[in-house]
Amino acid sequence: MTAVALVCLLPVVSGCQVGPAPPGPAEIRSGPPPWDAPRDAVSYIEKAGFERLPLDFSGPMPYTVKLSVTVDGTAVQIPAGIGVDRVRAEQAAVHTHTTDRLLYVEAKTKAERPTLKQFFELWGVRYDGNCLGDACSTLTVLLNGKPAPWDTKLTRESLIQVKATH
Repeated sequence: MTAVALVCLLPVVSGCQVGPAPPGPAEIRSGPPPWDAPRDAVSYIEKAGFERLPLDFSGPMPYTVKLSVTVDGTAVQIPAGIGVDRVRAEQAAVHTHTTDRLLYVEAKTKAERPTLKQFFELWGVRYDGNCLGDACSTLTVLLNGKPAPWDTKLTRESLIQVKATH
């Protein structure tokens, strides 16, 4: 009986961890691009206000949004894997698969409308009404070629352009 008790206590005493390590806190970067996708996305998913969904989740009405980001006229690459935590096999309702500028919106309900602000939180990049990363002089957002609010909703099959300057 003592051997069984000792074996049961071994993980507690030795500090062995079962499964992936706990995620670190989401850190919002305020420097210049390029910006990689956060590797450990769980804390970013939670910071952006999304539920953690399984990787194979596609939602009732999935759609895409094309996003173009420029800083001082130079295109910023949008990396693959934003909003995806491969370690835990989870994703956010908004995420990227490749570097093709497509955002995949796979919300749990038809009424859920993620915003551009939430996407940049998933990416871990400072984004507000004035700044994108370290570019804080001018911030312009266009939705299908027309001026839009900085925190515009990710609209089905749209083109969103974010232009920032120093």
